[in-house]
Amino acid sequence: MSTSRHLDHAPVENYVIRGSHSGTGPGYTLEAAAVRICEDISELRHDGGISDEVHTTVTVLPQQGMLEIRVLGLESEADPDRVIGLNLLTDLFVLASMHNTASMDERIPPQFRMRILLIDADHTPYAALLGTAVGDLDIEHTDTNTARDNDIP
Repeated sequence: MSTSRHLDHAPVENYVIRGSHSGTGPGYTLEAAAVRICEDISELRHDGGISDEVHTTVTVLPQQGMLEIRVLGLESEADPDRVIGLNLLTDLFVLASMHNTASMDERIPPQFRMRILLIDADHTPYAALLGTAVGDLDIEHTDTNTARDNDIP
């Protein structure tokens, strides 16, 4: 009981999720992150985490600050309880989170947002994951009036 009262007062606005491959500056733009995520997806496929029948497309939507990953080749009929699809969505989200930075303070935008879609043979999305990042929290003292390098004016 005392633990939950303590957690209720934690100053979460001072924390950030910082992916192990994230950073700031020219080498860490949304486009650069997308290239590295494509390389990570290839490595995941090589290690057996994605079957050869599954195809992925990574798209950068800069005006939206969005990274989109489309997954084709999983059929909703072959995975009716979505276990395989949800595991793949989670794996891709965790993988992409390693390249993202997201403050717990909503006044500071994340480096990018993610939209991961499972697409059936008719090119219709049937499952998705939308979010920013997952990972360990680090303390960060930031000036909330300072914009990130990749902020949209």
